[in-house]
Amino acid sequence: MNDLQIRRIASFPGEKMDSDRAEARDILTDFQKILKRSIEEVDGLAKEANHSVQEMIAGKMDVHQAMVSMEQANISFRLMVQVRNKMMAAYEEIMRMQI
Repeated sequence: MNDLQIRRIASFPGEKMDSDRAEARDILTDFQKILKRSIEEVDGLAKEANHSVQEMIAGKMDVHQAMVSMEQANISFRLMVQVRNKMMAAYEEIMRMQI
């Protein structure tokens, strides 16, 4: 009986689940931060475009510069919408999966 030694198991199933949950929360938090920052950048470009139009109307800015600013805002908004569409399609695909 002296040959028999009891060693601690490296990880219990409960411990692994807790660490997985914590890791999932970290990933979710990072994703939320990235998404929020991206939306804020698109909003900032839209506000900058509005400001450029106001400056153009006041005669302080060239029409070309205002148009470039508006196109940047337009393209970034369209990109954000396409990313949202892809995310929704991925979510719907995941929801259709059988467990």
